[in-house]
Amino acid sequence: MKRFLTSVVAFAVGLAVISILILCTAQNPLSTLASFFLKPFYSQWYFGNMLNKMGLLLCASIGAIFALKTGNFNLGGEGQIYIAGLLTAVLLKSSRFSFSLPQFVLVFFIAGLAAGVFGMFCGLLKIRFGISELLSSFLLSAASLPIIDYLIIGPVRDTSGNLLATAPIEKEFFLTQLLPPSYLNGSFVFSIVLCIAVAIFFSRTSAGYRLQTGGKAPEFAFFSGFSVYAPSLWGMFASAFFHGLVGFFAVTGTWHLCHLGFSAGIGWAALAIALIARLNVYALIPASFLYAWVESASDTAVMSGTMQFNTAIFLQASIFLLISAEFFTRKKFPREPKPESGVRI
Repeated sequence: MKRFLTSVVAFAVGLAVISILILCTAQNPLSTLASFFLKPFYSQWYFGNMLNKMGLLLCASIGAIFALKTGNFNLGGEGQIYIAGLLTAVLLKSSRFSFSLPQFVLVFFIAGLAAGVFGMFCGLLKIRFGISELLSSFLLSAASLPIIDYLIIGPVRDTSGNLLATAPIEKEFFLTQLLPPSYLNGSFVFSIVLCIAVAIFFSRTSAGYRLQTGGKAPEFAFFSGFSVYAPSLWGMFASAFFHGLVGFFAVTGTWHLCHLGFSAGIGWAALAIALIARLNVYALIPASFLYAWVESASDTAVMSGTMQFNTAIFLQASIFLLISAEFFTRKKFPREPKPESGVRI
């Protein structure tokens, strides 16, 4: 449990900051505070949407932790989610087969592979030119966002509506709702199963062991006969692929179209959840639930007018600050050994 101490402290600090802000700014502090944390459980609508958000965040955090466990850092999640969502909306706008399943599955892989190519390219830059995948993934994502924005605003926009968005996908491609009238759908179950599968992959398979070893200890991997390039290439590919699936599920399960900036914040939230989990894939499930709970509570408070800004950003900030710095677990200076009794120094 010691390894999760920093995560618990970071989460508690974030909640404390949010609570203090509510107490200082609300007209009825105590009732507002209680409503803030309990409202996501008030009805099927709120609870189902919270679980739906959890499913998307869980899938994205699987991508984030896959990169971390293979010695990489993927900061391009938002761009990868965005491009996958746009492709999904465009390719599922009309049915091209008499039976919808083949097209649905085909677009599922196209969306994931399109995002995966972004990640693999960053891994290739790292291997070939020594360019940090942290920088390349972030810069590629930052460069792709305005391009996708332009496509949504211009060439692929649905001019029949007022939204800055693509046309809706065909209804036959909508994921079935599990808890109507909320948006909770089968992507939630898929994310849980995917999380367990990835955990088994890293803990029980030789391929998972080789990727982890190559990412953490390249020299050891080299002398053990493992590929030292696979973690950068396939680690970043898988990370981006899973982010791409988030874009696919967001369009087919939640929005049913690709609107301007829908991926904003998901990539950073996924990274925060992966840091909370401390490289434990199974821990992503409770971590994503807690994060989705606070984010849903914040969104609900903003929409109802109780709060004027999204307070979930303070939770994210505390996680990045405390966990990344290892403030509570890493000692600043090594302790000097005590001299034996009777020995003069």
